[in-house]
Amino acid sequence: MSNTGKNRLRCALLAAAFGAPQLACAVPPYRPRAIVLTAFPPEFRVWQASGRYPRTVQVPGLPRPMICNTRRVCVAITGEGEINAAVRTTAIVRDPRLDCRATLFIRSGIAGGVQSRAALGSVYLANWIVSWGFGHHYLTRSRHMAWAPPRPPYAHNPWDTLAYRVAPGLLSAAYAATRAMPLADSAAVLPLDAALGLHKHPRVYEGANVSGDDFWIGRQNQRIARHIVALYTHGTAHYATTAMEDLGDIAALAAFGLQHHYLSVRAVSDIDVPPPATSVGAIIAKGDEYAGSLAARNAYLVTRRIIAHLVLHKP
Repeated sequence: MSNTGKNRLRCALLAAAFGAPQLACAVPPYRPRAIVLTAFPPEFRVWQASGRYPRTVQVPGLPRPMICNTRRVCVAITGEGEINAAVRTTAIVRDPRLDCRATLFIRSGIAGGVQSRAALGSVYLANWIVSWGFGHHYLTRSRHMAWAPPRPPYAHNPWDTLAYRVAPGLLSAAYAATRAMPLADSAAVLPLDAALGLHKHPRVYEGANVSGDDFWIGRQNQRIARHIVALYTHGTAHYATTAMEDLGDIAALAAFGLQHHYLSVRAVSDIDVPPPATSVGAIIAKGDEYAGSLAARNAYLVTRRIIAHLVLHKP
């Protein structure tokens, strides 16, 4: 019998002995040391298949129970998109059976990447989380995508913060623990790496995550993303990945003063421009997760290393 079970039995016996069935023994809240946030089943299953999670926590609002191992490392699935991420991260933080005041939250999953040099499967630790959706996105008279920014301030606005800087000390420790680690590779993606002019082997990098829910692809949108990141971070960060959930995560945590307990670990599953001889229409019709399995695996490996070094204090 677990300690919790023994405590409940002891409570029941005491209540019966004193003739006070209403007597309640407070069960101390469960204190996760780390909570990994995944968006959808392929990201969640990598964790589920790679360890033992004897404890489940039914958090109201989550699409499935959070699973936890004996070291109090938990994995949750939030669903896709900023709104789902924000609502369900809030549900975790506000659950009275949990105490998350010292918990490290890590968003771990796949992302779109920039056609720079990072091979498919490379992993980025976000130094900034930047909003894609705010501002005015429109077509010019010449039918080109354009964007006009909202009013500043961008990073410290009590009404609509559009850029969150990830805690520098936490990020530095995470990057130091992972920057030289070997990552999984796949011969199947090497031809596409070559076609896109990328490195042959995945590595760990730092860079800004552009967070938004709409699916976009192409160089015009990449130029806008690059401009947004430069503007919102005052030129201190460079656009590296695109994903859907990260702004929701960190905005929800910030509402409870926990934004400095957050990391974003994103592995590149695709590039935000079409491969050679492929149209944008074809990408929209067929999807673009060319290296989805590889990316999910590498996001898991890097996140696991971060937890081992920063939370469990393993060498």
